[in-house]
Amino acid sequence: MTRRPVAVLVLCLAAALPAAAGPPPPMLSPEVRPAVLGGVTVHEVMRHAALSPQIVDYEGTKILSVLRGSLMETITVNEAHKRPGRTRLEFLSPDGVAGRLIIDDGVRTWHYEPRLNMAFIGPTMAVPSDAPARLPADRYRVRVLGTEQVIGRPTVVLSLWPHRGRRERRMWIDRFTGVPLRSEERDPDEGLIATAYFTRISFVLNLPTALFQPRLPAGARVIGQELPPSALLAPAALSEQVGFPVIAPAGLPGGFALLGGAPIRDGPVTAAHLHYSDGVRILALFLAPASRLGPSGRGDPVVGLSADARTMVVGAMRLLVWQSGGTRFTLVGPLSLAELTGVASALRQARP
Repeated sequence: MTRRPVAVLVLCLAAALPAAAGPPPPMLSPEVRPAVLGGVTVHEVMRHAALSPQIVDYEGTKILSVLRGSLMETITVNEAHKRPGRTRLEFLSPDGVAGRLIIDDGVRTWHYEPRLNMAFIGPTMAVPSDAPARLPADRYRVRVLGTEQVIGRPTVVLSLWPHRGRRERRMWIDRFTGVPLRSEERDPDEGLIATAYFTRISFVLNLPTALFQPRLPAGARVIGQELPPSALLAPAALSEQVGFPVIAPAGLPGGFALLGGAPIRDGPVTAAHLHYSDGVRILALFLAPASRLGPSGRGDPVVGLSADARTMVVGAMRLLVWQSGGTRFTLVGPLSLAELTGVASALRQARP
């Protein structure tokens, strides 16, 4: 099997992203007056959701659906969370993903693919708890849509609309625990494009730690490097670690701000993995010397970036690969092709 370190790590990223349990709240725009619901403000509902991963353990069955053309692809997973930052996803169906296992211990993510008997290790996909404090305060328009019952539990329904984006995100926040029981992504042109919701959930006092420790089958090949429990690196420090200049603007189109990066190694190839966030979603950027990698591989051609630019959909994510100045760029996120291309154009104009 050809070794493509960046592409392999992207598989880990794309599958792990939907596992985020209770993302930090986006900062409210100054002109938004907090809606009051039974004496509780929007700010308090969002703060409750932000704190829930630190104070609540739970286990349940979740359905993930993503629009593919005119059809919705559906995946069933068993999700468990242990405070403050451990998440386990066990894929149950369909047959093509059954047996896939993702474990995020708050420092690194393990992604086991049973069909390949391979495990991929990368940085945690959780958004840092202090991320909103480092992001601009005019990121979203937020309002309360009302209250609804989700699997028999009362929730507050929030609408989050980015000032500089097209897609609305709706979240159903459990009134008692703060855990998002349902979320939706909506596009003005395509309508509902993604959903994630629990069909069953149990809140427990203390899930066993062993549940969040990967146990790999005999003979499983491990790709990636276990990262030390340290903070993400600034671009200058990351450039020294990987041995080439890291192009990492502080901000990208769509309101994404740089959180930092980490080196990723597989054999002789070293790549830089950069984390961007808009307060709700993670955008991942991988950089590696193009001379050490093979062709871009599968995917549909993309005009205007580079001769070998390709795009493809992986799980709930879209992947965009292109080459510029001797560097292979791989961008992954829950964005449309037009949005990813806009980000790529901004990166082409940036300097290390």
